[in-house]
Amino acid sequence: MKARGGQVAVYLIMILVVVFILALLNVDSFVAVRAKNRLQNAGDAAALAAAKRQGSLVNEIGRLNVRHVLAAIDNDVAECERIVAEQRRIALLGPVSALRFANEAALKNGMERRDEFSRILEEHVKDIRRVYAGGENSEGEPYPEPYPGAWTDYATAIKAIVDEGLATGPDNMEFYDAAGGHLLLNRQFYNAVAGKDWCWFRFHHCESLLKDYRSYRDWGPLPSRRENPLDNSEIFSLHVVSKMCALTDVFDLEAIKTIAGRFANREVTDDELAKSDAVSDRGQVWFFFDDYAWRQWFDGLRLAGDEYGHEFPVVGEIKPEYNVKGCAAVCRCVQDVESMAVESSSRHTWSAAAKPFGTVDDIEGWLGDVTSLNRFVVPCMTDVRLVSIDSVGGENLATADYGWVNHVRRHLAPYLAHGPVNAQGCYYCLQLQAWERELFRKEGARWLKEYGGSCVHPVGGPGGHGGTSHGH
Repeated sequence: MKARGGQVAVYLIMILVVVFILALLNVDSFVAVRAKNRLQNAGDAAALAAAKRQGSLVNEIGRLNVRHVLAAIDNDVAECERIVAEQRRIALLGPVSALRFANEAALKNGMERRDEFSRILEEHVKDIRRVYAGGENSEGEPYPEPYPGAWTDYATAIKAIVDEGLATGPDNMEFYDAAGGHLLLNRQFYNAVAGKDWCWFRFHHCESLLKDYRSYRDWGPLPSRRENPLDNSEIFSLHVVSKMCALTDVFDLEAIKTIAGRFANREVTDDELAKSDAVSDRGQVWFFFDDYAWRQWFDGLRLAGDEYGHEFPVVGEIKPEYNVKGCAAVCRCVQDVESMAVESSSRHTWSAAAKPFGTVDDIEGWLGDVTSLNRFVVPCMTDVRLVSIDSVGGENLATADYGWVNHVRRHLAPYLAHGPVNAQGCYYCLQLQAWERELFRKEGARWLKEYGGSCVHPVGGPGGHGGTSHGH
């Protein structure tokens, strides 16, 4: 009986241990779900806060455009110049403040400050002072300033936010010197190499690259920054552009009277316009929505401009005011969750995108998207909402990823000059090392020859940052 009693005690202990472990696992599951919900709420709130600020900045530039129209009608050239200077400051410095709004939203939703977010911008501040402004040990000519002292103001504004500590990262930051348009600036290329995703090469018309590529010398040069004026902030760009032209090159006299009446409640007479030299002065500067960014994003079946023809899963009709790209905010939040069952932690990431929306009546009075007045910026943003990352771009830039930014800005130039870089811990450099191996490329070419017909375009599925690959 004593032996049996001892056996029962052992079994009871084993059962208690199992129950205890199950309880811990349940606690872990609860903690993980709660952390994921908090993470998603923080990312969504950060993106919405930044996009709301973007909308208010666009409206302010639009209001100044209208004031400029009135000043031009009154022939007040000095006022016209003051307005343009203010618009330039808003376009460059205003979106930096959107990052502060996003950061405050992330902090309020329980996110902690993370060094990897701040580190990227700390390095960028150094580049602004050393490269853009042409400071000590500068490389090349300084960049043209939108206004005198702009680069000093720009670096100071970013540094002030960095010093506060960042709990979210701006994923769609657009560096002037890394404008895209090159396969080496596409994160998907590296992921395709890492996963031997040969179908990706077929979908992106890169199959010949697997056959014909010989060495790093075959790559073309990286694109330089776009040559249009550097009007916009690289953080949460508004995608507006200043153009020197006469107002009468944009609108006829009746349209100018309509704009003054609609947006400033001012009746303008033909006699006033006849006396104004400024409205026909081709030396005046006006702000427009950049046609490079402010364009349709969905053509009814797929993402507009998608040369690869990927179908995009949208149900129902998209209203015209929502079917336009333009300025947007993509924010990333990261949280580490400790496990109580085992000595480990897991990292959760969530990226969210949001953008401002609005409508405007064209000259004939028809309702259209915000570019309907010949892309002339007017106060028109009235709403902000979450959108899919695919609809605004930014997933490929992912500037909240320090490793990616460091690779683009530090490793690509040496690679193009001398071949694979042995940068310890750089995921992207490791993929380039694999890519340079001839046997690796031959394997891909051979697979596509034999099995390429089985490749099917993806239409969603689990994404690496929460939601789906077409989610927010």
